[in-house]
Amino acid sequence: METVPALRAVGQMRAGDHLLLGYEADEERETVVAAFLLDGLASGHRGLVMGPADVPAELALTFLGTRGCAVHDELAAGRLTVDPHLSTPEGLWDLDEVIRRETRRAVGDGYLGLRVSMEITREQAGRGLKTLHDSELLLEPVFASLPVLGICQYDRRVFDDLELAPLDILHRGRVSADLVWHDDLLSITRTFAPPGLALAGEVDDSNVTALARALQDETARVRARTVIGSRTRLDLRELVFIDVGALRLLVFTALALHASGSALALHGVAPHLRRLMRVTGWDRIPGLRLDEGNVREEVLP
Repeated sequence: METVPALRAVGQMRAGDHLLLGYEADEERETVVAAFLLDGLASGHRGLVMGPADVPAELALTFLGTRGCAVHDELAAGRLTVDPHLSTPEGLWDLDEVIRRETRRAVGDGYLGLRVSMEITREQAGRGLKTLHDSELLLEPVFASLPVLGICQYDRRVFDDLELAPLDILHRGRVSADLVWHDDLLSITRTFAPPGLALAGEVDDSNVTALARALQDETARVRARTVIGSRTRLDLRELVFIDVGALRLLVFTALALHASGSALALHGVAPHLRRLMRVTGWDRIPGLRLDEGNVREEVLP
């Protein structure tokens, strides 16, 4: 029986966590790593970024600057550091020693711990990924014994699932972006490939405002991408209930998007919901696109 790796939101990480991020879009990697490092700054940790290329530190951390981080100041103070070690041919061979040394240095400098972001390329992995496997194997004792947290990043457009599966057992699970919203009824999650939001559970008058905020933020991200024809996408496959008030919010959002040249695309719309929207005429609203996808039959209006 196939074992599913434990999934932990980046905001739930704690000391000793050595997690794998298999990403399919650069935006996903940047979202998770930015949260990881910014949480570290707020928690008294030093952030160490180890990328696959030897580039200027401020350039390597551009994605933090776009999220309000004063990158130049954090680098100058030593709260953030960029190490090109992984860009060297021997980068993986002594990675455990580098992290052990940098963790002790961070603690010696008065920090409560170290957060390490590591991006791995196929060129570094070695034939049959053996070099990579051996390196990851040596990392676990470091994370188990010192106040350090780490995320190993693998581009799933380069590494396939069969290659990543053996690496899962060398990590304590996989990491994901933080939930946009979570209560007893509803979870809202960002998706990245394709970009959008996924709803799971129930939407009613107790959490419809959370959905409105999430839609507004996602719409702003869509507009920032400046791609012609971009849509705000909602994945409804795990939605089990949505009330009429929330449906009206979707119609209102679709009309507003249409006015700006965009649209709201609903993926995985259940048959019961499609029938309601057809009876009310909402399925013909300008800017609203419906796609059945892989739906749950029990979704009720």
